[in-house]
Amino acid sequence: MAVTRTLETLFDLRKPAVKTNKVLVVGVSSKRSLGLAIGEHMHQNGWETVLTSRRPEKLAAKTPHHDIRFLDYPHSIDAIDDLTDLTGMVFCLAKTDVTEAGQGGLLGTSEENFLKTISTSCYAFIALVREVQRRNPNLRSVVALTFLGGERVVPGYEVLGVAKAALEHSVRALASELGHENVRVNGVSAGAVPTTSSRVLPDFRKVHEVLSRQSFLRRGVTAEEVAGATAYLLSDVSGGMTGEILQVNGGLRHTVL
Repeated sequence: MAVTRTLETLFDLRKPAVKTNKVLVVGVSSKRSLGLAIGEHMHQNGWETVLTSRRPEKLAAKTPHHDIRFLDYPHSIDAIDDLTDLTGMVFCLAKTDVTEAGQGGLLGTSEENFLKTISTSCYAFIALVREVQRRNPNLRSVVALTFLGGERVVPGYEVLGVAKAALEHSVRALASELGHENVRVNGVSAGAVPTTSSRVLPDFRKVHEVLSRQSFLRRGVTAEEVAGATAYLLSDVSGGMTGEILQVNGGLRHTVL
């Protein structure tokens, strides 16, 4: 019984390591967004939660948690001037026009589209980490959402795959740079979860079915499972982890695609 209580205490993510934990979730695109699932999960587990979106008022009306704060993106960098007590940040941004990013393969990509994809999916992460870390002395954990397409070739994900590969290396590089500040930087590689953005990728439904069949669990993962893994990385329970990409894809990474 004593051992059970000890384990329950150790893994109770609802108990923050400090009196107030506050997380900024950047890039919530819709009510089906992984970012919204993460924000609601953190809120339910006692974290003060701030989300950024291009449609903040519309999304705020669709969440039952009325004390979640919504900020307008792309003006988030200006808005974070008054966010000086963050302990965590989650980066969920990807290129908005995923349809264009997925057309024509890598050889058919224009320079403009390539640079916009890299900028939105990777450089924006670096810029936000820099600004948030500079303003928030209590920042302890940063998490970026990525996808298996960053290390494997996934149909329809060519340019976005290059951007995710750059994002994942940025996670490792920033983990190295910020480690001495006691800031941990990790990534969550989510399975093919049906979201508003992913659904418009070419042949997403077919890709989702194939990837789900080939995973060890023989199913896709849920937004709630991705949110739970993100919560783990944000919490002090994962205090010894940094520079890692946590795979939340049902074992798909270890199969032969």
